[in-house]
Amino acid sequence: MDIIQYINENAILLDNHLEQRLFFPEAPTRLMEALRYGVIGGGKKLRASLCLATGEAYGIKREDLLSLAGGIEMIHSFSLVHDDLPEMDNDDYRRGKYSLHKAFGGAMGILAGDALLVEGFRFILSDSHFCRLVGNTKLLKILNVLLDALSVEGMVGGQVLDIDLEGTEADEEQVMDIYRMKTARFIQAPILCGAIVGGVNKKELNDLERFGLLAGECFQIKDDLLDVTQPSEILGKTAGKDVQQEKATLVNIYGIHGTQEIMENLFREAEAILNQTNRSFSLLREIAHFIITRHH
Repeated sequence: MDIIQYINENAILLDNHLEQRLFFPEAPTRLMEALRYGVIGGGKKLRASLCLATGEAYGIKREDLLSLAGGIEMIHSFSLVHDDLPEMDNDDYRRGKYSLHKAFGGAMGILAGDALLVEGFRFILSDSHFCRLVGNTKLLKILNVLLDALSVEGMVGGQVLDIDLEGTEADEEQVMDIYRMKTARFIQAPILCGAIVGGVNKKELNDLERFGLLAGECFQIKDDLLDVTQPSEILGKTAGKDVQQEKATLVNIYGIHGTQEIMENLFREAEAILNQTNRSFSLLREIAHFIITRHH
């Protein structure tokens, strides 16, 4: 199957699943409108595809993973909603439409982001079929993986580094710390979650941990390259923000061509890890290639 078709099919499946299950009759109507706006429609839902592709490599059916993948996308959307706030990246556009705080106001941007985080975990835990399928031991491992990726040593810590290093002459090591913590850990997490559901062994888990971080670093590097090479109309968000905000990026250090070379080397390293495993991770390999060749 064409990988873009696979990613698009998964996005439609996820949107339908979210539409069906995101119903809280006692929640404020405006909050639910904002929450749905933040996660349903738009976006590639790439993290969901990473989770589904890994689970499928272990023989797990896609429909059995939809609540896990949906919860992961809700948690990811929380990070985007908060990232767009004026106190952070201050971006008015996301996924080709107004950022949530621009559409619903700053206070609702904070609260809807909070809700996406909390309800993302509840989305996973409230699916009784999924919880019976994986059992308590695997479920705890999945939750730990997600929480670790979001922690002060993961996404939250990486966001702080990203802010603190604005306008400085950050070196490669500092930039890679931002990439790894802010972005790569939550590219890695969906892969590990799908593998845990499938009963991954220790060696393969170690391989997928390394692969996931490398793929995540490639994702952030490609994002930084797109920020300086593509217009806002293609990106679906404001282009040129990294330069405007003096962000610490590899592009600032090595330029476009040097950064592209680093990304391609990281991709080859990631691909080599999958090639040495005894399991077919063809979909994961294709998604990783899509990450470095995409146009938005």
